Amino acid sequence: MTTKLTIISMSLLLLANCSNKKTTTSNIVVEKENLKCKEIYKKYNEKYVLEENDSALVYINQAIECNPKNSEYKYTKIRFLVEIKNYNDAIKQLDKFILNSDDPAFKMQKGILMLKINDANSKQTLEECYSEFNKLEEPTSNNLFYKIALDNYYKGKEYSLNEVLKFKNKYKGKGYENQNIKFLEDLINNETKENVLFKLYNIRD
Repeated sequence: MTTKLTIISMSLLLLANCSNKKTTTSNIVVEKENLKCKEIYKKYNEKYVLEENDSALVYINQAIECNPKNSEYKYTKIRFLVEIKNYNDAIKQLDKFILNSDDPAFKMQKGILMLKINDANSKQTLEECYSEFNKLEEPTSNNLFYKIALDNYYKGKEYSLNEVLKFKNKYKGKGYENQNIKFLEDLINNETKENVLFKLYNIRD
C-alpha cells in the first residue's frame, strides 16, 4: 500500500500509517472469516460423504452466507442439488450464475435440467446456448467440449465424432483435454443424444 507523504506536516504520514494498520487488521479479519467459512464447508463435505443430505444442504447454505463471493461454494451447491435430484432449485441457482457470466456452459446446464423435467422452454434455451457456442471467436477447450456435446444433439453422431477428431488433433498430447474428450466420445458412442447431455452433468434417472 502506498504511504502518502506531504511537505506540510507529519500528520498525514501518521494518518497513512493508521490506515495501513487498519488495512492489516482488516486482512486478518477477512482471513479469520475465510477460515470460518472453510470450516463450514468442511462440515458440508463430511455430511455429504455420510449422505446426510438435509444437514449437507444446511452447511453448504451456511458456507455461501459466510462468503457470498465464493463461486466454488455456489457451484458445489448446484452439483449437490443435481445429485439429490432437486432440479428446480438447481435451475434457480444457475440463473444467478447466468446473470453474472458470459460462459454459455451455465445456460447449457440449465437447458439440460429443463429438458430433464420436461420444461416446454428447454429446447429454446438449448438452441440459444448452442448459438452462443458457435459464435465464440476464440473458444476455449471447455467451450469446444460442450459445443461437441450439443453438436451430437443437433447434428448427430457422425458429425460430432468428426468434431471429436478435430479436438484431439488440436489438443494432442494435453492430458486434461484428452481425458475429457475421451469421456465425451465414449458417451456419444454408447448413449442416446439426450443421455449424453444428462450424463455430462451427472443427471441420473
